[in-house]
Amino acid sequence: MPDILVDASYLIALGYPRDRNHVTAKSFAAEHGTDLLIPDVVLVEAIYNLQRLGGTAATIRFSTLLAAQPPLFLPLTVTDFIRAIALMDRYHDAELDFVDCCLTALAERLDITGICTFDRRDFAMIRPNHAEYFDLLP
Repeated sequence: MPDILVDASYLIALGYPRDRNHVTAKSFAAEHGTDLLIPDVVLVEAIYNLQRLGGTAATIRFSTLLAAQPPLFLPLTVTDFIRAIALMDRYHDAELDFVDCCLTALAERLDITGICTFDRRDFAMIRPNHAEYFDLLP
């Protein structure tokens, strides 16, 4: 399977057992763990929200499990940042999340169409430059 970019909604579901998508996220991780790419901006958003939801202990537990895999983190470039701002402007009426726009910019640059997310609204709306639409997983 080709590489898949991970959204914060997926990481939060994976790391927070009380999330309604936790079981689905765990199942998907078991099947696709080595194909998942985590943008650095997504990791920051996910860790922030996990700490808010589950506290420091839950955040450390999740981060320790994540580091054991080991994950492949992707850095944002200046070009990605500029593209993300352009996407925010293009879809300004929809008030897209900045991190989702960064994820889109990375997907375009890396020619990746698979996005692992539970945030269907934003990614279903975006029309990336490199494909007709994103393949939203799981």
